[in-house]
This record gives sequence, structure tokens and C-alpha cells, in this order.
Amino acid sequence: MPTARKFHYQFNLRDFTKIIQNIMQIEHSPYAKNPLGLARMWAHECHRVYLDRLILPEDVTKYNEFIANGIKEFSDFKPDVILAEPLIFTNFISVCKGHEPAYKNIVDETELKNILN
Repeated sequence: MPTARKFHYQFNLRDFTKIIQNIMQIEHSPYAKNPLGLARMWAHECHRVYLDRLILPEDVTKYNEFIANGIKEFSDFKPDVILAEPLIFTNFISVCKGHEPAYKNIVDETELKNILN
């Protein structure tokens, strides 16, 4: 809940919609037979929308409990596999390589650093 210290803790259905919208932007082919990739993207989007706003350690702990319960729905995979680092998805890497925008997992952090520089 928002307080004077945590005034930016305003969570509503728009936040949930942001997660769904970005998941809907993916190309079908890389994820058609890759449920782990889709689960990792879901975790990335949840982190991006919710975890990035949290400032207190106890709030982060509570969020991690919520995400662990959500990961239980992906019964085929263990939480440490879904949340393995780096947990970064973006579409600008493919654009920088001259391809169509594709929302994909960043596997090589060095490549990401080179493109950002």
C-alpha cells in the first residue's frame, strides 16, 4: 500500500496489462516449442513492472514470495531455472543488427553492453 515513504506504490490493472501487452508482442516462432522461454519472459515482465518499483527489502521479500507462488504454476520448471540470470528481454538488439524488432532473451551480456555503448 502507498505511504508517505512509498508514495509510488500505486499498483492497478494497468500494471498487469503492461505484462500481457509485452508478452503479446513476441514472435511466435522462438517460443512455440519453448515454454521455458515464455516462463522466463513472464518473470522478466513481472520484475520490470513490479520489482523495479520496490524500495524496501521487506517489500522485495514479499514480492519474491508472490513470484515463487506464481512460478509454481509452471510445474515443468524449477524456480531457479526460470529466474536464472541474466533475466533480460529486449527488442532493440535485433533492430541494431538490422532485423525486424523481436522481443528476445539476452543471453550474451557482452553483446548487450557493446550495443548500449
